[in-house]
Amino acid sequence: MLDEVVRRDPKDADAWLWLAGARAEPNAKRDAFDRVLALRPADPEATAGLERLAQKYGAGVLEDVAVDELEMMHCTWHSSRETLLRCNRCGRPMCPDCARQHPVGLRCKACMKETRSPLYKVDGRGWVGATLFGGLVGVAAAVLLILLASIMSGFLELIVGFLIGGVFGNGVAEAVSRGSGRKKGRGLQWVAAGSLVGGVLLAFFGLWVAGVRVGPPVFGIIGYLVAGLRAATSRLK
Repeated sequence: MLDEVVRRDPKDADAWLWLAGARAEPNAKRDAFDRVLALRPADPEATAGLERLAQKYGAGVLEDVAVDELEMMHCTWHSSRETLLRCNRCGRPMCPDCARQHPVGLRCKACMKETRSPLYKVDGRGWVGATLFGGLVGVAAAVLLILLASIMSGFLELIVGFLIGGVFGNGVAEAVSRGSGRKKGRGLQWVAAGSLVGGVLLAFFGLWVAGVRVGPPVFGIIGYLVAGLRAATSRLK
């Protein structure tokens, strides 16, 4: 329908703009946006549309080059996908799914990982410190939970677990962060999760060795782990 509209009235800028949104082929989108700008220079929607095309497919999509003159490549990570994009750092071919937006252009996911913020880079000493600090706080929190929840039951036990988990989940995350040198990231989220779960197991073992016999407060532990894991992983993102 839009094709018919622009065929009848080639000067309808709105129809060309809608047609750009309906097209799937990047070059067809570019041509439609160009027609809008020819009719309405500096149109903000057409200008933004061309910028989005360049970000997603590379600046080459804005150039008027014949398809048979383009160097068709295959993505480094998805060999079955043809692409015209190259990483502007290492030059490797990449499909749009493997491209990452960077302040200086499009980069592949490998280069983005290498150039990520030092905040997310943890060395061996940091992993040891994070595990040690997180584990100590995790065990202390679990001991407190078990002793308090074991004298309660049902709903009250669950509420106590949630409260302790929320507080000490943040405490474990803080301990992991301090132990790693004030770092964050997915790996440290796993360390925090291990500290919370492992802390419960070690707390039961320690109490058993010390001769303290308490039944496992199942509801309290469930509430503690749900709230604690959520708080810890959120803080270490």
